[in-house]
Amino acid sequence: MPSTARQAIRAWYATHPKTYCPVVGQCICPSRGCQNPAIRQDPRCNIDLKMAQAAERPESLEELRGWIYDLRETPDGRRWILNFGYNRALLDDFRRLIPANARRYDPETREWAVAKEYSNVLRALFVNFDRFVAARYHWLKVRRDQAGSSGTA
Repeated sequence: MPSTARQAIRAWYATHPKTYCPVVGQCICPSRGCQNPAIRQDPRCNIDLKMAQAAERPESLEELRGWIYDLRETPDGRRWILNFGYNRALLDDFRRLIPANARRYDPETREWAVAKEYSNVLRALFVNFDRFVAARYHWLKVRRDQAGSSGTA
């Protein structure tokens, strides 16, 4: 239980991070940003994928492995953009194992961009990296198929 307001705020942000909405094209709060049915019906909406990943999060994680809340590729396909909860030990390992020239932090979105060459490091640091990547590619394939079938009908 947090003993100060600052600790309470950090605890809240660790479990409720900002996440990127591909429909709106900006970071929004996942608890309020998805109430608009038009946004939810957009083929780019990935909140169901994020919610499925969040539902799979175990009650307690290994101390030095984290959980990814959102993962996507940069438009050029050379980097992963990831969002994960704050954990000091994990962040220290993240910074130690991924050189500064291969990672970039965006304080506005609270997301990290990491060169894809470091996928093995991300796999070691995050429990759900492979599950999120596999689920993400499956989700993209389904969305492409749906967009293709609705465009030809």
